[in-house]
Amino acid sequence: MSGGSLRSTRAVVVAAAAVAGGVALVLPTAHALSDRLTDAAPGPELGVALRLVCAVALAAAFTLAWVSLRRHSDEPLAFATLPGLILCGIAVRYLVRTLPAAADVFPTAEIRPALGAWLLLGVGVLLTVTGLASGFAVKRR
Repeated sequence: MSGGSLRSTRAVVVAAAAVAGGVALVLPTAHALSDRLTDAAPGPELGVALRLVCAVALAAAFTLAWVSLRRHSDEPLAFATLPGLILCGIAVRYLVRTLPAAADVFPTAEIRPALGAWLLLGVGVLLTVTGLASGFAVKRR
């Protein structure tokens, strides 16, 4: 494969991952039996502020992919690593700290990660790897 087709492939992967991340943001991030949670206590879902941060990161990744396709250059796409790291950080913190803490507060609620959390983590990893691949492609030239 030539450098141009690899660049286009990476840009399309980043754009598709950004769209998939948007879908992940509307999916539930936790399975919980809500009838066992009290109304006063916060639920185990990913907070609105963190969802907004993820949405901004995904919009940035999509924009970087679009700019990379328009300029026929890998340099903008290398910056997709940053939104990917943001998404990975938020998803890992949510999976490692938030859900177990919610399960400790409500031990009978059966709180566990849902598809949205895993998809968000996968999108973050994919954006990070693709951004690093683009960065190495720029460095190689």
